[in-house]
Amino acid sequence: MRVEVQGYKKSINETDFTDEQIKIIWDFYVTKSVAESVSQKRRISDYGKTQFPWKEMLKVAEVNPENCKILLANSINQSLINYDLDITEGKGDNKHNKAIEVGVPKIVCLTPFSIADEEPPKARVGEAESVLTHIRNAFAHSNTYFFDNNYVMFEDKDSRGAITARIIIKQQTILDWISTVDSEQKYYVLRNVGEGNA
Repeated sequence: MRVEVQGYKKSINETDFTDEQIKIIWDFYVTKSVAESVSQKRRISDYGKTQFPWKEMLKVAEVNPENCKILLANSINQSLINYDLDITEGKGDNKHNKAIEVGVPKIVCLTPFSIADEEPPKARVGEAESVLTHIRNAFAHSNTYFFDNNYVMFEDKDSRGAITARIIIKQQTILDWISTVDSEQKYYVLRNVGEGNA
């Protein structure tokens, strides 16, 4: 399904998630996020794990490794084009919306890194932490796009407005990742999208 995503920008409150699911999603991804900037941050050890189950997260999200690019870079502009995640084309007065595929799970984002002397860049956080932080920012800054095919796109930007992440996953994956990280249900007990509060 190819669409111009600009018409699908919605908050999570405009979706089929139940009120209970929205509270859990907001708590996990925003209030108690793994992001460094969050004052009520949870660490992976809070979930009884030593590291994030990133490979399992990709598997449950059905993200093909060829559709996942987490870059130690200052820009992802060319990668957005390469992965069919560039939502506009043209320049100046000729700039216009461009339809992209929103039915294939994809992740393209920057990750924080450091460079020392002549050493190659090193990531400061793991892939899961990076992706979850971008999702946190997308929720917090209302850069979420919910599509009619039950997929969602998260978009994150830096303080200058440059895109730092575009992530397309199934809406169900939002819940699946919570269950994958909190597999012992220390904090969250979830139902699937559409199951309601019964």
